[in-house]
Formats: sequence, C-alpha cells, structure tokens
Amino acid sequence: MDASWVLGVFAGSVHLVSYALYNREMLLGRIRPNTATWILWSFLATLNTASYLAMSGDLAKSVTPIVGCAACLLTLGLTAKKGRLSRLSRFDLTVLAIGIAAGLLWWGSRSAAFANLLLQLAFVIANIPTLRGVWRDPCTEQPLPWLGFALAYVLNIAVVLMRWQGQVLDLAYPVCSLLADGGVGLVILWRRRLLAAARPAS
Repeated sequence: MDASWVLGVFAGSVHLVSYALYNREMLLGRIRPNTATWILWSFLATLNTASYLAMSGDLAKSVTPIVGCAACLLTLGLTAKKGRLSRLSRFDLTVLAIGIAAGLLWWGSRSAAFANLLLQLAFVIANIPTLRGVWRDPCTEQPLPWLGFALAYVLNIAVVLMRWQGQVLDLAYPVCSLLADGGVGLVILWRRRLLAAARPAS
C-alpha cells in the first residue's frame, strides 16, 4: 500500500471520527438536528459518492466520500430517534431539486463528472441554513466535528494531488466540502469569541 492509500484511509478515519463526535453531541442532547435535513443530506451524499467514484475511477480518492456517506446514513438513523422532524423548507426543496437534476443529468448524459459538479453546488447551498443558524447562535453546534470534517477534506485534497493525473474535477468535491463544512466550524469559533468579548466584565 503506497503513501497515498495510507493517507486516503487516514482521511476516511478522520471523517468517521468527526461523525462520531457529532453523533455523541446529539446523543448527549447538546444538539437536536432536523431529521428532514439529514434525509436530504443522505440523499445528496449517496449520489455524490457514486458519481465521484465513477468520475475519478480511483478508490483511494473516494475513501472519504464513501466513509462519509455511510456515516451520514448512520447519523440519519440516530436523528430519527433523537432529532426533530420538520418539513423541508422551500430552501431545502430547492437543494433537493438540484440533487435530483444531478441524478437525471448523470442518467441522461452518462456523465458522472457533470453530475458531481452539480452536486457540489447542492452541498454548498445545503450548508447555508446551518451557517445562518450558528451565526445567530453559535451554541447550537459544536465546532470540533465540523473542523474534523474540514481536516478530512484537506487530507483528501492531498490524496488527489498525490495521485494527480490532470483530473481537475477530482478536486471539486473535497475543495467545496472543505469550504462549506470548515466554514461552519470557523463561524462557530468566531461568533463565540465575538459574543464572549461583548459580554460585560463581572
């Protein structure tokens, strides 16, 4: 097993541990995610994993999305017990429509690459409500799982570069995911610092 494979497995492990941290927070009652949102994310993750593997043709690059998809589905199962079930908002339905369009595009054009690019757009948009939520109240989420996701994507980018053969599109998934999930983690830390600084000294 070469170094890129080892790093790919490590990236997947970091992703899995980050999901475990997220699920721990949920089981402890510190966060209460929306089950409908996780249904949406699980749908997108499944399509993303299948299209990324088909597009890249490289299992080492795909360890992170594969592990992430499995963990996302497990998290969905936990949210069914511990989370809350709300209707999908119009915003969520827009993201769902983009995901369905990506699946239809893949089926119609047989182009996993175009479908995967469209799914990255859906993923980034899907994170906007979470970003808004932690901006309003940074205590609704814990930063560590989100920063762990970001680290997994940084490692995934390194794997893609180590196995580089000119496939620029292979970078779209880890780069967009890094910006989206890492952005959530950074906003949580930033907003907590701002709110702490604004509190009057006792």
